[in-house]
Amino acid sequence: MAGNSEAISGLGLILRMKATPAATDFTEIGEVFEFTPPEQMDDEIEVSHFRSPDGYKEFIGGMTDPGECTFGLNYIPGGPTEDLIMEAKAGKRPVPFEVEWPNGAVWAFSNLIRGFNPTAPLNDRLTATITGRVSGSIVREAAPAGGAAAMVAADDQED
Repeated sequence: MAGNSEAISGLGLILRMKATPAATDFTEIGEVFEFTPPEQMDDEIEVSHFRSPDGYKEFIGGMTDPGECTFGLNYIPGGPTEDLIMEAKAGKRPVPFEVEWPNGAVWAFSNLIRGFNPTAPLNDRLTATITGRVSGSIVREAAPAGGAAAMVAADDQED
């Protein structure tokens, strides 16, 4: 009997960015194996007063902090992905960034590349972790009708 879950795997996720805010084209970030999207958190504003019910503090939501995102990749020293990341980091300005989820949904936002942390273990692959700070809102584009399965079927028909 088939299950009812609509869960999907992260396989197929694509990260793209522009090296500078003025760049015209997105470049895919190579060999990403891990992505942690930004955690958006609202500031809280205390609105307690002398007659707050039962002496409990009261709060309302304030501005939203769009959060940080991190991603890990197979690190190729001097490779095109390192050049892309380092150019964006050196610019010290948020750059356009896109996440295409495996089902075709897309998140777009400005991302300030703040951290670049390569590692070189003795008996394993070279990796790097990149940390970015989202600036402004995240624009979400829904997955196309039928999701990833429809996209795969359409790609198969083109071949």
